[in-house]
Amino acid sequence: MKKIAVIHYMPIEYYPPTTNFLDVVSNANNIKLKVWTTHNTKNRKEYKSEKFTTIIRTILPNSNSNGFVRLLQYFLFNLKCLFGLLFFRPSKIVYFESFSVWPVYIYKRFFNQSVEILIHYHEYFSPHWYIHGMRLVNYYHKLETRFLYSKAYWISQTNQDRMNLFLKDHPMINSAVCEILPNYPPLNWSIKRKKMHKEKPLRTVYIGTLSLDYSYIKEYCNWVISKNGDILFDIYGYNYNVETLEYLNSIKSKYINFYDSGVEYQEIPDLLNSYDIGLILYKALTENFKYNAPNKLFEYLVCNLQVWYSNKMLGIRTYAEEDVVSIDFENIPDFNYDNVVFKGKEDKKHVYIANQALRPLIKSLIK
Repeated sequence: MKKIAVIHYMPIEYYPPTTNFLDVVSNANNIKLKVWTTHNTKNRKEYKSEKFTTIIRTILPNSNSNGFVRLLQYFLFNLKCLFGLLFFRPSKIVYFESFSVWPVYIYKRFFNQSVEILIHYHEYFSPHWYIHGMRLVNYYHKLETRFLYSKAYWISQTNQDRMNLFLKDHPMINSAVCEILPNYPPLNWSIKRKKMHKEKPLRTVYIGTLSLDYSYIKEYCNWVISKNGDILFDIYGYNYNVETLEYLNSIKSKYINFYDSGVEYQEIPDLLNSYDIGLILYKALTENFKYNAPNKLFEYLVCNLQVWYSNKMLGIRTYAEEDVVSIDFENIPDFNYDNVVFKGKEDKKHVYIANQALRPLIKSLIK
């Protein structure tokens, strides 16, 4: 039986592609799986699997806490994870992003040189991000560049654009170990795919995190209000900064609703049955967002919504054959939605399903 360790420092409940991966890999035969992560602090339902029960969690450091306390909490995660690896003795380790590096590095370098390393990044992190971000994470990334990248036999990004940027930053990496692992929803999302209704008002929705600085939320809300009921807009999210939260709560319009407790991931397909248009409102101010094809893109498409996104997001242009509409949100008053809405494809060309996308990774883990 193969022993597989999954190291995901950030709470797995914040990353649906991770819980989708755990659901799929736990169905594989002849494996024993253990997961190390941190407790979520956003009142998300704790992820549990019927296939395995071993998820080891520690406290997620609070950015408002004393610096020394935060350092101790980081150390606790690293130490607990390292000792867990020493006792578990996995044959393979999958770690997610540079936040998770330290116990993997120590274990691989000093205790088990034969363990196989697989790496996945939810986001593209530029050299500028590492240098100007958390010093500890920058240090962890140096452990990757100096040691782990040369030892890994799988390194994945969510799309080809991000992988191209990653390889440009790290030309020493053998491209043969690099893979694309997109953020698709699970199989059961595609079982019942609704048809769009063809009458006004047009029902639009945004699910996820956003901010006034990094999204077009204010521009879109102003536009919705100007349409006097022809467009309805619902917002579901639980992770907003104070300024954005105050703005959303201040909106006094019967055409806009804000649900500040968000929605649990498993409930999204049923929720989306009530809408026509799914929104992606990122401003694409960084390379990471410019070349992003976020999981909500595929969630909307699988649930048969038309998708409106910023024309600054180049990562979505690959999916132009789908029912996606590029919008200049900076000049949204000029947008004539009658020219695009309901003129999309009732039957999508592709069904974007995690079970299929994860097959190469699962195959690498069980071989």
